[in-house]
Amino acid sequence: MNSSHKLFFATLLSLVCFFSTAAVLKDGIDIPVRLAQNVNGNMNFTGETVYFQVTEDVMVDSDVVIAAGTFVKGMVQEAVGRKSMGKGGVLTLVPRSLVASNGELVKFERNPLSQEGRKRTGATVAHVVMWGPLGLFAKGRAAYMFRDTEFDITVDGKYDLPAIPADKPAQQDMQSFPVAFQEYKSKINYRKGKTGKDFMVTVTDSEDYKIRNIEITAVDGHPLPKAIKPVSISNDRKNDGQKILTFAFTDIIKYAVPESSEFEFTIGDEYQATAQLNTRWKLK
Repeated sequence: MNSSHKLFFATLLSLVCFFSTAAVLKDGIDIPVRLAQNVNGNMNFTGETVYFQVTEDVMVDSDVVIAAGTFVKGMVQEAVGRKSMGKGGVLTLVPRSLVASNGELVKFERNPLSQEGRKRTGATVAHVVMWGPLGLFAKGRAAYMFRDTEFDITVDGKYDLPAIPADKPAQQDMQSFPVAFQEYKSKINYRKGKTGKDFMVTVTDSEDYKIRNIEITAVDGHPLPKAIKPVSISNDRKNDGQKILTFAFTDIIKYAVPESSEFEFTIGDEYQATAQLNTRWKLK
């Protein structure tokens, strides 16, 4: 048998093995997901990428073909800020696709997931009575959705996907390091979608690790689709041996929730720590 025949039979054998183990994810199947971030019609913009996360293993027969925790990429289809005359904002999201374990792109029907901001008609009337025409400039509230909001999204097309092995790789033990959020004194005005002050984090310096490599990789136990890096690092003038990290308001507020959230920090593959962020929010 010459080399070309051997290559042909090897390719044929691999195709037979693939199709014998592949499972068919059917068109129209609903998959449960959670919104993996906060989205606000005043802070996000039309066309911006948003992320969802699959909440349950997707099974075909007895095989897992999409694992829980897989990220689904979506898009802000419409983001309209709050307006005068007491009109609230409008926010519409659509799911788009996820990358399966074999690298195939699984697409979803772009059914709109909407949230319309509350109107302030009564408040507007009161303002007009008290302040005359200037009351017409009273604005409604921003439209927003918090992370962990749950949806069902629909598969668009048919896909042959391999079964995902049940065994998970063992997690590496990581060393801890001191990290803490500084007190955030301002109230977060999320109902108006206003950008506030940046967040400050204190980290103890050490020769064992490089603080410039620090990242936020998870919030409240959920991994982030993209790690958050500080926008600046400076020396703590009050405490030698400590650094002050500044994180952008929009980066943190994308994943924090009212009252308290636990942020996970990592430095490379060896160091891991958590810090609690306590905040007050205006929502009503």
